[in-house]
Amino acid sequence: MTTLAQHYSTTTPNQTAWMATELSVINELNQRHVRQVMDYSKGFLDKTFPLQQGSHKEVCSYVVYYQQLLAFFADGSTSGLENPAQFVALSGHREAPSSIVLKNNGRHIELVLNRSGTTGCQDQACIDDIQLQTAAPDNIWFSMVTGRQVNSIHKGDKRFTCKGGLSYSLS
Repeated sequence: MTTLAQHYSTTTPNQTAWMATELSVINELNQRHVRQVMDYSKGFLDKTFPLQQGSHKEVCSYVVYYQQLLAFFADGSTSGLENPAQFVALSGHREAPSSIVLKNNGRHIELVLNRSGTTGCQDQACIDDIQLQTAAPDNIWFSMVTGRQVNSIHKGDKRFTCKGGLSYSLS
């Protein structure tokens, strides 16, 4: 079995250039698709978890300040949620959370933040995924980015801190 690198080394320069061009086009299409999915998902956040000012589409970073979720914008301005009670928990450090948990009508939404992630490295707010919880009793999670079911077993293992500092469970 040959690897892709071995295959490239045995091709002619013209074939290599052609493959590089094709891979570049595919990469561009994938990036465009990711941007469209993220724009749609952030539009969903704007409807379900609106900010006092601005849009989730314009956010550069999220920070937890005391018990409030703050969204920072490129111009240095900030905004909290229109309904601050919708922010319920986080994982990671308050100044650089690895995820933010929001809640609306009894259902959780987790913003997975990862600057090195597949999607997070392309998003200005480093959002790698937006995961939605279905209604109880199923407690199934879906990724808005991939459109697939998320392994709910790992959700029970993940540690969250409520905005008051205590442990928070997603169940």
